[in-house]
Amino acid sequence: MPALVFVLLFRMVFEAVRVFRNAAHEAKPAPLCADCFFAHVQYAANARRAISCTYGGAVRPMKLDVLYCTDYRARDMPLRAGVIGFVHEIAPVE
Repeated sequence: MPALVFVLLFRMVFEAVRVFRNAAHEAKPAPLCADCFFAHVQYAANARRAISCTYGGAVRPMKLDVLYCTDYRARDMPLRAGVIGFVHEIAPVE
């Protein structure tokens, strides 16, 4: 009887450790920066990524997974067509 209790207790502990370990290794969703136009993403062989943000001209390493970003722009969207500069029409010379 004590051996049966020991085996059942061992099995319960083993299952609890297995469930906890599998929950810790679940795949995380991709961060918002992975699809951003301003992101520089490096993928490692062990499935880790290093992301740097280049918005504003400076390179800033991102140490957290971004869920919301005010400067996000999708990579697959076309560039915005707009007027560059201040003068919309050149006046003729008199």
